[in-house]
Amino acid sequence: MSLPKEPRQKMINIMYLVLTALLALNVSKQIVHAFVVVNTGLQKTNKNTVDQNKSLHDKFDAAFSKDAAGTKKYKDAADVVTRQADEMVKYIQDMKADLIKEVDKPKWSLDKADTMLEYVEAKEDFTTPTGIMCGEGDDVTKGKAHELKVKLGQFRKSLISMFANKDICIGGYTDTMKVNLGLLTPSQYAPDEGKQTWEYYYFGEAPLVSDVVTFTKLQADVRNAESAMLNYFYTSIGAKDVKVSSFVGKILPASTYVLVGDSFKADIFPTAIMKTLPPQIEVGDSNMNAPDPSKEGVQVKVGSNGVGKYAIKTDHEGPNKVFGIIRIPDPVTGKPVAYPFSTSYIVAKAAVTVAPTQMNVFYAGVDNPVDISAAGFDNSALHPSMSAGSISPSGAKGHYIVRAGADAIGRDATITVSATMPDGSHKSLPAVHFRIKKIPDPACYTAGKPVGPISKAQLQSIPKVEAKMPQDFDFAGVSFTVISFTMAVQSASGIWQNEPSSGPGGRFTGKMISLIGQTPRGAYIIIQDVVVKGPDGKNRPISGMSIKIN
Repeated sequence: MSLPKEPRQKMINIMYLVLTALLALNVSKQIVHAFVVVNTGLQKTNKNTVDQNKSLHDKFDAAFSKDAAGTKKYKDAADVVTRQADEMVKYIQDMKADLIKEVDKPKWSLDKADTMLEYVEAKEDFTTPTGIMCGEGDDVTKGKAHELKVKLGQFRKSLISMFANKDICIGGYTDTMKVNLGLLTPSQYAPDEGKQTWEYYYFGEAPLVSDVVTFTKLQADVRNAESAMLNYFYTSIGAKDVKVSSFVGKILPASTYVLVGDSFKADIFPTAIMKTLPPQIEVGDSNMNAPDPSKEGVQVKVGSNGVGKYAIKTDHEGPNKVFGIIRIPDPVTGKPVAYPFSTSYIVAKAAVTVAPTQMNVFYAGVDNPVDISAAGFDNSALHPSMSAGSISPSGAKGHYIVRAGADAIGRDATITVSATMPDGSHKSLPAVHFRIKKIPDPACYTAGKPVGPISKAQLQSIPKVEAKMPQDFDFAGVSFTVISFTMAVQSASGIWQNEPSSGPGGRFTGKMISLIGQTPRGAYIIIQDVVVKGPDGKNRPISGMSIKIN
């Protein structure tokens, strides 16, 4: 996928260096004209590189149309590189045109700064371009060349940062050892003059025509860096894909246990077989613990077709899970890559199963979701009933809602399931027992906090007492209303004053807010005698809270 080498460009680059040295000797007009020729050659090279890069983008588009998911990240990265390269080339072109305008003050449009170079009258001017590009005096950071150097460094750094993205760069390279970007701007050694800054080496005491060719050469460097990045991203497409030997059809049932009347469901798909890259397959230990990806687990024998055969004898009822890891050598690094897998199955005998989906008890006053099924029976053939409460269907077959009132708290609830037999008769299945409990007490909150210290401003901004359920309570949406409470406030003299609430809702009274405002820092406010009402309709006292004013 790499672009062809450009001998012509190499020749032009060498000519550019030779001509620069000759210009320093203030040689003939023919040398100046040769710079114009070199500039024209570089322009043609730049156009060829742009065309080649456009051709690469066409290949990205074609690959994207065939495999959008596998190509998008590379195509997006290539688009970013080209956009940044276009911006960098335009920046250099604008600087080139501005320099010609300021030195030569031509009458023609500056967008022709390259094609009209032959007609620039001040091509041999050394002084004016040096002052503009390198600044006055010895501080080159004041000139335009330093701005250009910084801009080139930012562009190069942006390209290098893309190598840290392991999704698009094979191996996650953090440098350019695989891609030659160039665009370096170190100090240079000039013959008989020693070390010079990059700015002065390229633009110091150089005539206008030399500066123009330098600009064009830098544009070529930018396009070459763009080309190198595009080639790298394009060759990366599919480089990390594992090559398979063949495919076989597989069917994966949604469940290996189907009740009469239900549908058998399965996923059917092709599975890859790798004969040249056989996998290593491991499963958990005898206790069905998942294997450690960093260690070898229980090995599964893999046949010549790349398929592992696994079997384990069941010895108890209930759900079981199989964990495992498939290790396949990475096609790039050769190191094994772990691909975890798991599946579950149920070992059961003919018996009724009643499984609360949230917990193993029922709470009074709220909806308790329950799933009910029985081996050998369609869910529509089951008819559950409940003592000490009610049970009703909810949504799909087999899903129910259990409700129990406050008067059932502390009692046992029995769910009995009657199943309709194929002949129309009914059979009672074993009953299942549950306990009914009250909803746990909520916690007392003030100013949105369950504990202090709290500032007076916070108390006055949210002037109320709230009752909230613990975060680990399994039922969402359960709320309590504060019916009443008492606020005890400690004055500056240490005397306590009690102030009762004025009604349900938990809001502070005007007197409470006034007392809060008079409370000194470090004193305490006690919320006590808190009574709330929950979804079971019963009033209950809950613990209050102590607040230190900060």
